[in-house]
Amino acid sequence: MDFQLFCDLESLDLARSGSIWGNVWIDISGCPFPESNWNDMPVAFLMEFLDSVSFVRQAEGRRRRVRFFDGPFWVDLVGQGDGVVKISANAHGAERRTTVSAHEIAEALEAVRIDLVRVCLERGWGEQMDVRRLQAQ
Repeated sequence: MDFQLFCDLESLDLARSGSIWGNVWIDISGCPFPESNWNDMPVAFLMEFLDSVSFVRQAEGRRRRVRFFDGPFWVDLVGQGDGVVKISANAHGAERRTTVSAHEIAEALEAVRIDLVRVCLERGWGEQMDVRRLQAQ
């Protein structure tokens, strides 16, 4: 698989600010980005990623940038038409790229979304705005 999203559910923690932090990263063609076990805001990041994929898959040439919330890292998505999305990730001046079916991306995101919502609800974080948005997807 050329694209995967990982979230370490055991690492999740609710900050005083109400933000949910934990380890989240993507893998592009076998290369973790920004790095394995990157600590960030997985619920908010996944929401942004889901919204962006939904937008770019609709037509060729549509673009979105999904930023990690911690650090100068981002993922660019470009709709290529015919259900294909080009993904490129900025990493310390180097760039990782792949082209993946929108269906493959959606499957990877949905699997993480289901587990992430389940764990957040189990921990009593269901009233957090990002969790409610993720649940409604």
